[in-house]
Amino acid sequence: MHKDVVWETGDGVFLRVLVKPKSNQKKLISEVSEGMVVVNLKSPAREGRANTELLKRMSKAFGISTGNIRLIAGHKSREKTLHISGMELKVVVGKIAEIAGAD
Repeated sequence: MHKDVVWETGDGVFLRVLVKPKSNQKKLISEVSEGMVVVNLKSPAREGRANTELLKRMSKAFGISTGNIRLIAGHKSREKTLHISGMELKVVVGKIAEIAGAD
């Protein structure tokens, strides 16, 4: 996975995602490219619903508390940056590959 998509600092792991609100796809992560991880959401991009769904579904998929994942950039954009604490980079990358490969 490209270093612009997921990277680690002393504060935790950062993940760049592109959300697709109101998606009909059941798969949470539909694509992993050099620039983004594409995440499908059912909620519309209104009143923070898509952001809330993003944090809940990603925390569940990663097996971490919702308190360990924060939206740090892109609150009103489809391109977002997440901060994940309590997980190592290699674990996050493995989980993304697992989720993207699951049917």
